[in-house]
Amino acid sequence: MLKLPEGMERVWLMRARGMREVEIAETLGISRQAVNKALKDARVKLFEAFFAIAGTFSWDVVRVNAEKGFAVFAGKVGERRIRVYAFYLPGKGVRAFFGDDIPDYILQHAVEVGITKRLDKNEVIRALEG
Repeated sequence: MLKLPEGMERVWLMRARGMREVEIAETLGISRQAVNKALKDARVKLFEAFFAIAGTFSWDVVRVNAEKGFAVFAGKVGERRIRVYAFYLPGKGVRAFFGDDIPDYILQHAVEVGITKRLDKNEVIRALEG
């Protein structure tokens, strides 16, 4: 499964947490252009990963947000239609979960990157569904 290169991941995570490009550049001691390129490359890689998952399992893509690192799919397991939520987790890569079976560490990640403000499964799902 996809895992962003360490430097790119660091830049992506700082942006996902709400830092501006200029702040990231200053913090890391790199140019704003380098930050911009890393973010652009990270978005491309995340889009590709999420669409590859959809293609592999023949799921419909409902929503992709590469900036926050998540995707929502409509899928089928047996005869049952379900929602599948995929997240990019720093250091771990992409992880997917079915329905409302979202583990606590994903809830924590959702708060950390600003998808939601509370550790609440229903609130996270509402935010993901947009």
